[in-house]
Amino acid sequence: MRKTVLFILSTPYAGSHYLSLMLGSHSQALHLGEMKRVCLAENRPESRECTFHRGNILEGLGAKDTPHVYETIFARAEPQVQLLVDNTKRVRWAERFLTNPAYDRKFVHLIRDPRAIIRRYRMGSHFRKQLRERWKLFRKLPEVRAAIFFQRSDLVWLYAWLRQNQEITRFLTERRLEHIVVTYRDLARDPAAEIRRIMEWAGLPFELPQLEYWNFEHVGTEKRGYEWVKEKKVTFIDLRWQSDLPAEIRERVRRDRPTARYLSTLNLRMVDDGLTRLPELRAGPVPAAHTTA
Repeated sequence: MRKTVLFILSTPYAGSHYLSLMLGSHSQALHLGEMKRVCLAENRPESRECTFHRGNILEGLGAKDTPHVYETIFARAEPQVQLLVDNTKRVRWAERFLTNPAYDRKFVHLIRDPRAIIRRYRMGSHFRKQLRERWKLFRKLPEVRAAIFFQRSDLVWLYAWLRQNQEITRFLTERRLEHIVVTYRDLARDPAAEIRRIMEWAGLPFELPQLEYWNFEHVGTEKRGYEWVKEKKVTFIDLRWQSDLPAEIRERVRRDRPTARYLSTLNLRMVDDGLTRLPELRAGPVPAAHTTA
């Protein structure tokens, strides 16, 4: 296996930190967290969402190191490290590294149910943010252009989810990049099956301890709310949207045609507890619990 950087692409609040930690718990891999934040750390040493580990192989990296940041990390890491996992999520960040011959690139498109994303944006969005998103949708999403300035805010966040995921899909398909689609629901319901599928696709054997990612010391950025997972040592699925989101909004999302058309292009289906890959509709005993992923 050649040295490989695995980029997780997703919307915010899709579970990229959760996925990256499990992948990075492999004996030949490293969870880097959001490398864009690491490279901006000279100007923003901390953020309200992420904390940075000091005194490890990411120490001292900044904007000047961005063009060759992964080569630097591979050079600093133990010889057995073959896979770096970056969950920056953004297409524009990944685009910077497409032509570097020093390593291979693989991409995971992680996609979470839009009902969960709407629930999260309802908690803290403000008028200016909604207005900016309406303008983005007017310019970039022809399917909703005619009515976007008159839609209720919940539907604005639905179409923001659609716009962002369509951007990821176009990036991966138009550039013909090696990628795999993973849903948060399938990952949380059956992490062993999904992590095995991703690891084997990435070229490394699945290791059972990866599932208990809280037992590992990771070098990358971490969510500020991650400490409770280390303390409880539990596997969970976040289904708070089922109780927090009004039934009328949940039903409106299920009936939305642009959303349904997009999901069908990915062979995904919306079920009662999230998005799942076709044709199987899997369920499992994983309990719902609080998470900040």
